Amino acid sequence: MAYREPAGEGSSGRVDLHAHTIFSDGLFTPEELVAEAARLKLTAVAITDHDAVGGIDRAVAAGRQFQLEVVPGAELSCNTNGVDVHVLAYYIDYTQPAALEFFEMVRQKRAERAEKMVSKLNELGVNLSIEQVRALARGAATGRPHVAQALVEAGAVRTIEEAFQRYIGYDGPAYFPKMQLTPKAAMDFIHQHGGVAVVAHPGTYHNDGAVYAAIAAGADGIEVWHPDHTSRSVDRYREMAIKNRLLMTGGSDCHGGRKLGRVYLGSVTVPYSCLQAVKNLREKRLKG
Repeated sequence: MAYREPAGEGSSGRVDLHAHTIFSDGLFTPEELVAEAARLKLTAVAITDHDAVGGIDRAVAAGRQFQLEVVPGAELSCNTNGVDVHVLAYYIDYTQPAALEFFEMVRQKRAERAEKMVSKLNELGVNLSIEQVRALARGAATGRPHVAQALVEAGAVRTIEEAFQRYIGYDGPAYFPKMQLTPKAAMDFIHQHGGVAVVAHPGTYHNDGAVYAAIAAGADGIEVWHPDHTSRSVDRYREMAIKNRLLMTGGSDCHGGRKLGRVYLGSVTVPYSCLQAVKNLREKRLKG
């Protein structure tokens, strides 16, 4: 892996600002994720499930037990000019009724998308039911990883990667796009609910025009350090953040072993000062 850490430990240890639980497409429960972060001696971990906040309270409670700081968050899915862009939302007030309504709406859209994918797979001769997909989601918002896992368990493909390549990847015959949320709508939602917006893993889009569009829409920061970023990517996005006076964050994008069997948690960390900068911006706005 070409990951290169940011310099300096900071006075309060290291943090992982990107992790997923069973409330989206991770394999860890919130409690398991926090316990693993504590075992790795992290100072803080952010819960950033895809378009979902259901695991935050459980993670925060586990954080108190393990004396580990838990950062509440989510990862919102957006699209700009046909390019999928993800935005990390830190410290949104997820208990507000309007916020809960938004996440419930997204949950329903995800469920409808999964049903369309399964229906198309059936048309293609794949014997799969939506109930099998829902069972794997375990009550979480359904996503393509759940469909992929269901395809593996049904014997239609051998691996998760094959499921995406043959059926549900962007060019696959059973692919359906997500709800089309613009970066501007995502940034506005995050800011209206007291949060800080950070463009997630920009190097994975292979389209800096989309990254700049997200910045122009009101991003507060860029996720500079990520497992999929090369050293060159790190340098490019650090420079982009500096030029645009944006926060810099980083994290492992842990899915609990769903990605190639690797857990990733703690494999990419940043100094606590990066988290402190996020908190400072939030506090400044609240006092605003």
